Amino acid sequence: MNRLLCGALLLASFVSWLTINSSLAQESQFDQTRAHIEKWVQTRQLIAKKKADWRVERENIKQSIGLLKKEIDLLGKEIENTKEIDSEADAEKQRINLNLEDLKTSNKVVDDALWAMERQALTLMSRFPESLKDRTTSVRTRIPLKKEDLRNYSAAERMQNVVAMLNEADRFNSAITLSVEIRKGLDGKERQVQVIYLGLGQAYFVDQNDSIAGTGLPDSEGWAWSFNNDLASKIREVIDIYENQKPAEFVSVPVKIK
Repeated sequence: MNRLLCGALLLASFVSWLTINSSLAQESQFDQTRAHIEKWVQTRQLIAKKKADWRVERENIKQSIGLLKKEIDLLGKEIENTKEIDSEADAEKQRINLNLEDLKTSNKVVDDALWAMERQALTLMSRFPESLKDRTTSVRTRIPLKKEDLRNYSAAERMQNVVAMLNEADRFNSAITLSVEIRKGLDGKERQVQVIYLGLGQAYFVDQNDSIAGTGLPDSEGWAWSFNNDLASKIREVIDIYENQKPAEFVSVPVKIK
């Protein structure tokens, strides 16, 4: 009788031990899954915030462009109207001259506004990543750098250049882009690396040998790059997924939210 009782107690203890270990394992898997989901949510929030900020800035510039275009159209119509006025009457001639002076003043306001917008566009393009700079090279070369060059461009052409730059930047910011660039390592040697951009908010790079790796963030001077060679395998995995060399899966990489 005592032997049966002892055996039952040992069996109950063993079953209890298995139950506790199973519960602990499930809790550990749950914690890992929750951590992955939290990092995924942070990444999505970062991308959404960067897109929202860019949309607001783009809409503000587009509204300014729309107002300037309407002003130019009105000025053009007014100039055409003044040309049709009968120049035989001295009073009419005087009125036309006065109107032309007003139009010249208005045109100067438009030119000054466009000049300021072009300076902003050049500043933005100087901070673009290299692959986006390549896409906007033709636009950058068409933007006048000196006041003396303004006579070679109409107001409409100048606005088209700014709009083209905004559209190209918006396309880049709305996508994931993989490019090949040159990065100088900590040893001072230049190496060819693959860089994957998450829009204009975050970037990761790794060389072909997976020996150097790191992250990039936009700042006031362009892009700031920092090395973290421990990320090489993860960034390589992200690039392989992007190039369809591996099936899609969640890859945990650091994200800095400003």
